[in-house]
Amino acid sequence: METSIWEDGITTIIPVTEFDRTLYLLKYGYYNMQIQAVITFDQHLDTDVLKKAVRLSLDAEPVLRCQFIENDKQPYWQPFENPDEIQWFEFIQNDSKQAAIEQFLKSPFYLEEQMLCVQLIRGNYDDTLCVKISHACSDATGFKQYLQLLAEIYSRLLKDTQYKPEPNTKRRLDQKSYFEALGIKEPLALLDPHAQPLPAAWAFPYCGVESKEMHISMRRLADESFDRISAFGKTHAATINTIILTAFYRSMFAMINPPAGEDREICLTMDLRRSFKTDPSQDICNLSVTITSKTYRVEEEAFLGTLKRVSKSIDELKHAQVELSHAVSIEAQEAMEYSQLRALFQAARPQFLETGKVPPTLTNMGIISPLQFGQIHAHDAYFVTPAIYVPGFLLGVSTYNRTLTLLTSYYEPSHRTEDVNALMDFMMMELNAL
Repeated sequence: METSIWEDGITTIIPVTEFDRTLYLLKYGYYNMQIQAVITFDQHLDTDVLKKAVRLSLDAEPVLRCQFIENDKQPYWQPFENPDEIQWFEFIQNDSKQAAIEQFLKSPFYLEEQMLCVQLIRGNYDDTLCVKISHACSDATGFKQYLQLLAEIYSRLLKDTQYKPEPNTKRRLDQKSYFEALGIKEPLALLDPHAQPLPAAWAFPYCGVESKEMHISMRRLADESFDRISAFGKTHAATINTIILTAFYRSMFAMINPPAGEDREICLTMDLRRSFKTDPSQDICNLSVTITSKTYRVEEEAFLGTLKRVSKSIDELKHAQVELSHAVSIEAQEAMEYSQLRALFQAARPQFLETGKVPPTLTNMGIISPLQFGQIHAHDAYFVTPAIYVPGFLLGVSTYNRTLTLLTSYYEPSHRTEDVNALMDFMMMELNAL
């Protein structure tokens, strides 16, 4: 679909990428589509300037002022007709800051079709900025870029109240950008028509499918604890991501006790931007794939033994360039009409429930770069993963200012709080013992 332009330079219709289509369709029984951020300042921001910055950020990044229009052949992004009549920002003062944060995180967008909403929660001496973005338009890397954009617009407005950012009219990145960067002219020639995903061998424990109330479980490793994990990784030539994946495996093994020697899977998200240099102004998009790691339980195995096997598994996946085959599959999927793809997604969910097995997923959303609004530095920040419906389970990781956050969003009663907390406690026990 061609992009048309208004006189002021803002696109009226934006093409939907295949990643966008897929991540939007997952709203039908798979997850709540929200990636969120909680950012804390030890001073007060200028509320009026922040409200204006949020509104201007929608002009700077036009997809954020759009709604996803479903169409049987091909959906598209269409801007709201009257964006100034929609609530994008809310300022509240609340004596119970934590309760206000939780209420925002558990709430839907102000308007169902929105891609973004922002809330500033004021305490006596500090501010907490909460932001939610729809995964239909952006992954975590794109979200990090949005937060930098918002901080930049806010800072520019403090110096010049008339400041207006230029709208981003560049093409949004997708798998084609990835292929172009790698010099792959015929990606479909790499498609293996006989490749079939192997059935999953396990899932995070769950009971039934009822999803009444969203909950969030979080654990944090800060300062010396974080430094100790980093030092352990350097000593043993392992990334923090591989260390966390190892702790995830060992915690699942402790909870479920699968037969020793039988492979079990944990999926990982992989950012395709790692394979080529991108323009940060194009990063607000979806460009991540999910790959599957495998390892098995060994009786009485020490952490380092599991780590070596998990590291080898990850190295083999990287050597095989499994992310390329996933990008090729996304390219092949693009040929399907939207209605066909939606039918496939809707038919797959009952099959997952029938088997009761979907591998848990680890998503490392990476390091959040320092955030500065004017002269005020954010002293803490973390990301909140989308809430997943059973039998899926998603554990998220984000890092800011020498603090690593482990977090999962889930629904009771299908996922029991005691099971989730048991996993998180096992994870902390493993990581604190390094």
